[in-house]
Amino acid sequence: MRLGVKNLAAIIVISAVAACAPPPVKVAPPPIIIPPPPPPPPVMPLPPGGAASSMTIPPIGVDGVRVTPNRFLTPDENIWHFRSALNVAALNCQGPVWGQIAVEYNKFIVVHKTRLAQVGKAIDRAYVSRYPGQNGLRVRDSNMTDLYNYFALPPVKAEFCDASLRRVTEANAVPSATLIDYSPGALAELDGVFIRFFDAYLLYERNLADWNLKYAPSPAIQPVFVPNSQPLAPQPVFVPGSQPVAPQPVFVPNRQPATLQPVIVPNAQPAPPIMTPTVTPN
Repeated sequence: MRLGVKNLAAIIVISAVAACAPPPVKVAPPPIIIPPPPPPPPVMPLPPGGAASSMTIPPIGVDGVRVTPNRFLTPDENIWHFRSALNVAALNCQGPVWGQIAVEYNKFIVVHKTRLAQVGKAIDRAYVSRYPGQNGLRVRDSNMTDLYNYFALPPVKAEFCDASLRRVTEANAVPSATLIDYSPGALAELDGVFIRFFDAYLLYERNLADWNLKYAPSPAIQPVFVPNSQPLAPQPVFVPGSQPVAPQPVFVPNRQPATLQPVIVPNAQPAPPIMTPTVTPN
């Protein structure tokens, strides 16, 4: 009885102490940190000047300078190519400012009429000498067409027109006797417009290749279907030390089972009948 009283008292004391104890502190769960989304990829590089996505760029020569139609020219060809560039600018460059190019070009061919006629005849003779027969003039016309198309490249129109207006105005103040000295530098300035564009285009191609390597989505793999092809039958795979797997029959829908045919063996003798002994009881 005394032991029960003591136990009861101990239980009362423990309960009282537990009732006086402070409540447990609630610990907040750690916050869930959501990482920020990755930054978007940079914008895909675009061709300079709104050019086409694929172009043929003149190569760089052994002297480190890009090989354009205006390299390695004779003195007469320098004058003629300079005149051709101004002609293209007079036709293509329009507007309140560039429209002055046509006015200055018409003045240019009048101021230097005699010198230009001499240069044109000299170039014709050079082509005829280089390409005998009538081929020389045809080659000249073809080369001039290519040259005009070269100077009409749309992405550099603005810069080309600005430079042409400046140069044709200067050329009209140059004596015809010194036009042969003025033309190489003037032509080099106009050609530099195109060379800078070609360099920028090659830089665009390198940047685009790098962008595709890092950010372009992988192309989806599409199955290739060959017309009238038969599916290949699965081939058994033999693993050394393993038991071969018995081949399983292949069921083809809507196909009738093959009829068993007797096998005829030439000169075969029929098998003797099986005799069963008869036992007679005594």
